[in-house]
Amino acid sequence: MTKLQSWLTAFPGARSVPLFETDGLTVRTHLRGRAKDRRVPTRSPDFDAAVIQLVEAGLAREDWTGLVYVMGTGEGGAFTPRYVGKTERRGTRHDLSRNMANIRHNPERFARWGYGLDYHVGDLSHALFGFSAYRPPQGKYRRWAEALFLTFDPPVLREPVHVLWLPWFGDSRGPSGLGVTVAAAEKEVIALASVEHPEALLNVDGR
Repeated sequence: MTKLQSWLTAFPGARSVPLFETDGLTVRTHLRGRAKDRRVPTRSPDFDAAVIQLVEAGLAREDWTGLVYVMGTGEGGAFTPRYVGKTERRGTRHDLSRNMANIRHNPERFARWGYGLDYHVGDLSHALFGFSAYRPPQGKYRRWAEALFLTFDPPVLREPVHVLWLPWFGDSRGPSGLGVTVAAAEKEVIALASVEHPEALLNVDGR
């Protein structure tokens, strides 16, 4: 087991959940938008329930500062990180980030994993299905689509995809063993994953 895997396995309160609702490896989809003209992969019920529980429990504590997440393939000791990110309690303009606010009724943002454009699932769906939008699909999410999916239509995964959620508090410690902020923890995890899994990690230039 690698240093990162050991740290992830031992992290207090970590939750691993499947990202997509699937039939085997085929991802279920649905239509969104006012005109129902945006086809998107459907998040799994377990994913939504875990995010809601983690955010609501976190907001009940003053020392909770956000979430670090690791999207990956495989499970347990075979878990391979594919993308590392974070979502913080505090927003750039507000005490509570819009990504976190009203989480039960916030499917388009949903702690960075929303169905809207400029959020992970929305931008991934744009890369998969190429629907009309205010901008073309982003290269970042084309890389996600190619790495995670065997075929785009129907959307068939190469292997199951999970997201590991790490609730971050004032005394949480990164892989270095030092107490760090959510943002610093994200950077630590990206740096370690890029060393241990350089061919698999989809983060580019530390993002």
